[in-house]
Amino acid sequence: MKSAIQKELRVLVKARDEIQALRKRFDNRMGKKADGTDQNVDAEARAIESMEVVEVLNNISENTRDQEKKIEKTLAKTLKSIPVYTEWIKKQKGVGPVSAGWILAEFDIHIADTASKLWQYAGVNPGLVPGKKSIKKKDYKKAMGKVIQESEFKGEKQYIVLTDEFVRGDRLTPGFVSPFNKRLKTALMGVLASSFIKSRAPYRTNFYDPYKERLKNEESPICNPDEKRVRKDDGKQWKDVSDGHRDMAARRYMIKMFLKDLYVAWREIEGLPVRVPYAEEYLGKRHAA
Repeated sequence: MKSAIQKELRVLVKARDEIQALRKRFDNRMGKKADGTDQNVDAEARAIESMEVVEVLNNISENTRDQEKKIEKTLAKTLKSIPVYTEWIKKQKGVGPVSAGWILAEFDIHIADTASKLWQYAGVNPGLVPGKKSIKKKDYKKAMGKVIQESEFKGEKQYIVLTDEFVRGDRLTPGFVSPFNKRLKTALMGVLASSFIKSRAPYRTNFYDPYKERLKNEESPICNPDEKRVRKDDGKQWKDVSDGHRDMAARRYMIKMFLKDLYVAWREIEGLPVRVPYAEEYLGKRHAA
């Protein structure tokens, strides 16, 4: 069960993202970059000749920018009341208030009793996991799988069913419920990973850079031997795939290492027991991206 402060953080980070998206749309219409400077405008922007229209759009853009700043200020203030933020997250170079807000709003450290559960929820586990399906209650049969959740959509009862079919833990599979939190994955793999790289944070120099460099010479195949689905890169060695592919693998590894450290720090601050990842504890394996 998420706490009241987690729910507050969720409202703030979602509102900030939605307002930012709106502001970007208006900036694009006006031919502005994220910092407010001019960009190469498209035909639609060039066609706006009415100064009244220009002024209205500029006002909307500036107002939404102000709202973003107000939300970020409130977010930073709220984070100060959370021990794991003040004692650990805030000290990690490259982790800003918005990324911290997503992390603390979406993860429940009392449920995540292993780092592996953080990885799965964040969408950075490329292994196979049992697939879940959303099925109307009236259509459900026992053979479809175990009911693990019940909800209502547009007035109709729905079941979330755990099937005996397996899907990739970091990808969307048609017909199955997403095995991860999509917004959280975007916040971590997009915003936070980019911040680590841009700021040359320790998580970049200790994990991203050496892992990506290793993959340049890696002769093992990239495909998961347990995965039956054929992908365009199946059979290729890491050294033969695009630099962008290796970049994403290195980002994923870096985020996994950050989440592993977060798990330990957060559980210890909350006075909860700490376990090593399942693959290490039971299978004797070390982490892979």
